[in-house]
Amino acid sequence: MMHEGPPRSDQSQPLESLSGGLEAIDLQILSLLSQRFGLAASTTAQRELSDDERKAQMTVIRRRAFELGIPVGLVTDFWDRLMDAADAVQAQRSHRAIDD
Repeated sequence: MMHEGPPRSDQSQPLESLSGGLEAIDLQILSLLSQRFGLAASTTAQRELSDDERKAQMTVIRRRAFELGIPVGLVTDFWDRLMDAADAVQAQRSHRAIDD
């Protein structure tokens, strides 16, 4: 997948095309999140990451965010919440399996 990075200020576009483009990207983000959670939910033996593995994963994510020109703090906060949500889904699945 090729990433172009943030647009340069000399590449301005009409507001209408920007809002349509942003909406399309937002919908892609939601679709990708849905795919990610679906994949995680279908994994039968998903294990929790150790603290060291999670730190290593975050290092890769932060570095990539920086390379793409995305605010690293935003990505870090988002990823922390994403991991917390994934852990909660996994805990809920485990709880359901025990109850069944």
